[in-house]
Amino acid sequence: MTVVDYPACLRDLIESEIFGESVSLALLEVARTERDRYHFATLLQLETETKARLRPLLYKHGVPLSETVPSDQVGEVVQGYLNNSWETFAAANKVGVEGFLQRFREIAEAGPEEDRQMLESMIRHESAILRWFDMESRGETEGSLDAIIAELQYPLPAG
Repeated sequence: MTVVDYPACLRDLIESEIFGESVSLALLEVARTERDRYHFATLLQLETETKARLRPLLYKHGVPLSETVPSDQVGEVVQGYLNNSWETFAAANKVGVEGFLQRFREIAEAGPEEDRQMLESMIRHESAILRWFDMESRGETEGSLDAIIAELQYPLPAG
């Protein structure tokens, strides 16, 4: 377990959403199929909605709302998609998502009760993404986006 300096660690949450949004946008631009396009657009919607929901929490604690995009990392994910099969791409991304999920759990444990609902929503958010990558990596495509869609206030129309 890493050290958690609450509320400064809330910056980790928003940075994960900024990264996820940037990756989703970049993947959307190079999507190979309409299915991939829908999946990336749905992930983009999740990251955008979550980023907006996080802002009041960060603002309350005086955590900066600034956005910086790690373009090298975004490019690596895009290349992973372009250079591999869908299943291999999904499997490779599970590891990163598992790391985010572990960090979100640490942050939730460190947070005060008044922030619990939002912090636990971040665990559900990342768990939904992990479920998607896990199912897709095993070729289980039916319903793989269901948990992500359930987290959305404004889901995209199904293609």
